Amino acid sequence: MKILQLVTKRQYRGAEVFAANLSKELLLLGHDIIFVGLYRNDSNVLEVSGAHHEDLVEAERTFSATLIKNLVKLIRRERPDVIQCNGSDTLKYMVAASYFTSSIPITYRNISMISVWLNGSLKTFVYRKMFERIEHVTSVGSEAAEDFVVALQYPRKQISVIRRGIPLKKIEQSSIAPIKEDFGMKSEDRIAVHIGNFSLEKNHEFLLEVFKEIKKINNRLKLVMVGNGVHFENIRNRIQEFNLQETVFVTGFRSDIPEILAAAHCFVLSSKVEGVPGVILEAAAQKVPTVATNVGGVKEVLIDNQTGFIIDDFNKEKFAEKVIEILTNETLQLKLGSNAYNMVEMDFNPVKNAIKFEDLYRDLMKGSQTTYP
Repeated sequence: MKILQLVTKRQYRGAEVFAANLSKELLLLGHDIIFVGLYRNDSNVLEVSGAHHEDLVEAERTFSATLIKNLVKLIRRERPDVIQCNGSDTLKYMVAASYFTSSIPITYRNISMISVWLNGSLKTFVYRKMFERIEHVTSVGSEAAEDFVVALQYPRKQISVIRRGIPLKKIEQSSIAPIKEDFGMKSEDRIAVHIGNFSLEKNHEFLLEVFKEIKKINNRLKLVMVGNGVHFENIRNRIQEFNLQETVFVTGFRSDIPEILAAAHCFVLSSKVEGVPGVILEAAAQKVPTVATNVGGVKEVLIDNQTGFIIDDFNKEKFAEKVIEILTNETLQLKLGSNAYNMVEMDFNPVKNAIKFEDLYRDLMKGSQTTYP
């Protein structure tokens, strides 16, 4: 099969990294992959070895007729057997392009709780109309799938749950990111890590308030926040205001995520909105337990008291208590981390999940007579 994977930008973010990892497995299964970004990314470009890469336009706009034209031209030239959209912009442009191309099955990857983003009846109506042209939706988890069906009145027979596949990359001791050295920490310091875009829904300020309290109890416990985004400078300023310069550190963009997680003793997630957060699984793949707020499909990747702790109602005191418990109790940390690793190994195998996508694509092709003008 020739599979077109559409992403917003070829960048190191959740939906794009998922599409890249899936593409790697599909290549190993013998398929051809066209890995395409709608918009060009000028730095830290995400690539899939063995795939054909392309970007459709230079810069992001509200709407681009040129992008539609370039997408149609790409589809006619490459003649994919199936197209997967990863992200709302890819959906918008692929639906528009589908009116000018042959009948190729299109699938959409749902990674979040879509009802959160449907802020009004008009937007809901538009999305319902767009999804009439999508043959199938795969969702990261059951909660997200049910939310999708209810919010968009989407046919249940056209949606399925296919978990993320998480590569179990073993990090050698010599390759672990030197976080302590980078930030002048001491050998006895213990590290919690957060990885995510600096956006309002990721709720970074909650973590600052948590670690403001943790600092009063144990100043050897540190937080490292990895990522970029529109609120990066604001959070950096808040670190200064909270006098947390020696407790909370920001790294900006990093591509060595497994190496950073391997240096951590705990992962923390305080999001207001999540689908099924793959970063919890990435932490588990490095035997790192998680403390997370109870939103979206967190419970589908984090087992309370077994692979970490789930905190209800954004309770800062409880969150701080559990972070301290993991960071100061190495026996507990190792036990929870080992449980987390075993869960990923059993339930989130990247090869098994790639085969599920392969089977889906074949089923979609059987139901579509693909001809090219």
